[in-house]
Amino acid sequence: MSEEILKALMQLFAIIAKQDEGVVLEEEKFVRIFLASQISKSQVEEYMDLFIKHSEREEKKRKKKEGREDSTGQVKMVDSVRVMGICRKINKTLNHKQKVIVLARLFELINVEKKLTEQRMEIISVVADAFNLTSKEYKEIENFVIQDDYRELDSESVLIINDKEHTHTKSQQILSESLHGSVLILQIKSADLYFLKYTGKQDVFLNSTNVYNNRVYLFAPGSVIKLPKGKPVHYSDVVARFMQELEISKLSFIVNDLQYRFKTGDIGVRDVSFSVDHGKLVGIMGASGSGKTTLVNTLSGITTPSSGEVRINGINLHHNNGELEGVIGYIPQDD
Repeated sequence: MSEEILKALMQLFAIIAKQDEGVVLEEEKFVRIFLASQISKSQVEEYMDLFIKHSEREEKKRKKKEGREDSTGQVKMVDSVRVMGICRKINKTLNHKQKVIVLARLFELINVEKKLTEQRMEIISVVADAFNLTSKEYKEIENFVIQDDYRELDSESVLIINDKEHTHTKSQQILSESLHGSVLILQIKSADLYFLKYTGKQDVFLNSTNVYNNRVYLFAPGSVIKLPKGKPVHYSDVVARFMQELEISKLSFIVNDLQYRFKTGDIGVRDVSFSVDHGKLVGIMGASGSGKTTLVNTLSGITTPSSGEVRINGINLHHNNGELEGVIGYIPQDD
């Protein structure tokens, strides 16, 4: 993250944390751990000073000593205006995925001491609106971060790894022998993003990093969860579980009277016609120089045929290839 965005985040953290009774030591510790994951140790104190300054911790100490306490109630107008200004700055720099991560960290901050007050929740709601996150995503992230009981997370966006009988109607499950607590994974479809947390106290590892109780981690492509017993759970295993619920559109592939003639006049492909049903595998065999590569290039849209057509779901591959973008994958013999 850039210096500008980190400073903006410190202000967001501070505005949220100072509501009600103000920042507690565990919240300050969370901010410090977050910074350590983003910047070098030598820079952490600089940003911590910024967080403490904007959280007004020192001012609250002074008021308490003088016998004057801040009144609780609604979020101050000045704080709301500052939050909107910070969000506008962040919106110019962060993409959707990064904004989702920021929202999750804000929920983590207030969950450290379970200080889920109306004022704090109101500020996070303002941030979510400014980031254009849907109410469904907002609620899913909130529940995932705050709920410690897996039984409260029955959602099609949640995967549960534990050794319990699965009674949920919506969430997915991977059984793991003798796992105390549950490994929970949240999918945010719009951001193609996964979060992970563990509710037990055994040694569970995300790649080579120990997973601490109820701390939220990013579950990135290529990651692996190493459990106390049984097989590790790979990123691909998790994605496959969520993919089970998707409806896969069937494709039709029809080739009619395909012919390709080289500039020399020689014919590379002559009168090829066939159709392939969804899910079938086709092999093309022939001697060296017989035209296999020319045929594959024509079938995949790389080469335009001299006559005939290739249609995918009724769409002409060579005349309307924009409508078929992303449908064909091609690995050449030589990369």
